[in-house]
Amino acid sequence: MAPRKSVPRASKAGHAAGGGLVAPPKRRVFEDIVQFLTSEIEAGRLSPGDRLKPERELAVELNVSRGSLREALKALEMLDVVELRHGLGVYVTLPQPQVLSRIFGTLISMQPSQSEDIMDARIALECHAVRLACRNATRRDLDRMRGALESLDMQTGEAGTRNGEHGAEADHEFHSAIVESTGNATLVFLYSAITGLLKRGHHERWLSLFSVEDSWLALNDVHERILEAIAARDEDRAAGIMAEHFDVIAKILAKHQGHGRLSSIAFRPRGPKQPG
Repeated sequence: MAPRKSVPRASKAGHAAGGGLVAPPKRRVFEDIVQFLTSEIEAGRLSPGDRLKPERELAVELNVSRGSLREALKALEMLDVVELRHGLGVYVTLPQPQVLSRIFGTLISMQPSQSEDIMDARIALECHAVRLACRNATRRDLDRMRGALESLDMQTGEAGTRNGEHGAEADHEFHSAIVESTGNATLVFLYSAITGLLKRGHHERWLSLFSVEDSWLALNDVHERILEAIAARDEDRAAGIMAEHFDVIAKILAKHQGHGRLSSIAFRPRGPKQPG
């Protein structure tokens, strides 16, 4: 890391509209250190695998106390940005999707309405992912999708043999296989980052859907047609069927929502926001 005399600090005062001075929000030193180090990573001056300078040397270089530096490094470690290896030093790491999943999970628990935003994001992501899958899916990817559907068929047989938990797993595997077949690392990362929330939604919806006679047959048919379109490299057809897939879920759940047969987390698509 290039030598620097001090960590940039937030300005001490700003100008109000009327010309007077307004004190800015107070910032703790460790927040400035976090912002500085993350900026170095974003600029490419620090990369995953790089080892930071020893604590004493880095504190002197940044003109901060060692206590503030430790506080900043602990915060970055919680975000999986750095790893503190005892006896070896502090290393920049590549954040794992599970970390983002935990953050999203906390956000959802604090703001329940955000669950609809997550579903909207999933629909947008998968409707585009299926187009990329049409272009990039390999024979191995297609075999993986086929295997997931065969497993799903096994779990959605006669009423006495249906298994909602296993069906949910197979359903999630099918959709994950589509996203991972895109060859787009960023898309896969984003999908993986919310995989915990998506899997929870998959399980709860599937357990609900299994209580609705023939609903799973309709979804199995849609899944089969999605795979056929991907294998045929037909992007428009695949994207259209994927959109239909979510529409089928919405209609089934909406139809039975009032009959006490479905869980409270049932997928409810939102209409357009009203102006004003």
